[in-house]
Amino acid sequence: MIREGKVVRLEICGLPWPLKSEIPMDDFLKLVEALHLLARYVDLARIGEGAGRPGQPSGWTRGELRAFLEERNEAQKAFLKVLAERGEVTRRELLRELRDQLGKPGYGGKDLAGLVAGINRRIGVLGKEPLFSIERRRIGGRLDGVYKVNPRYRDLLLELLVSSGAGKA
Repeated sequence: MIREGKVVRLEICGLPWPLKSEIPMDDFLKLVEALHLLARYVDLARIGEGAGRPGQPSGWTRGELRAFLEERNEAQKAFLKVLAERGEVTRRELLRELRDQLGKPGYGGKDLAGLVAGINRRIGVLGKEPLFSIERRRIGGRLDGVYKVNPRYRDLLLELLVSSGAGKA
């Protein structure tokens, strides 16, 4: 938070950083550069994991979920929309659906893994309940991942994603 040309409150990766004093803007720019360098070597999002953080993630409000979805890219929104529509989907079906919706025939497992990691990382930083889970199941003699939407947020996800036009090719 900035007041009268000085930073008076600082939050990084969802954690408040207590300030000893207000930071003039010239010094703040230097601080941002230093933090950028630090972030190349330190996973700032994981600072505070375990000790000192509240144990249970909190639930999503409509406004929080709307803001979260607005931050997501096209592929992440399409992923969440497929889960909200279907409730549960295998990895193979999900990849097929994402390729169709995104118009990217080469969209593969590594892309999906990155998409999932990006969503889960942000959810973790926010300290919120997961929006989906993944389990391994034997289907037709083969092991496959099954993605399941959190039933508590299924209807709200679908409502917000449909109203935003997410997942349209």
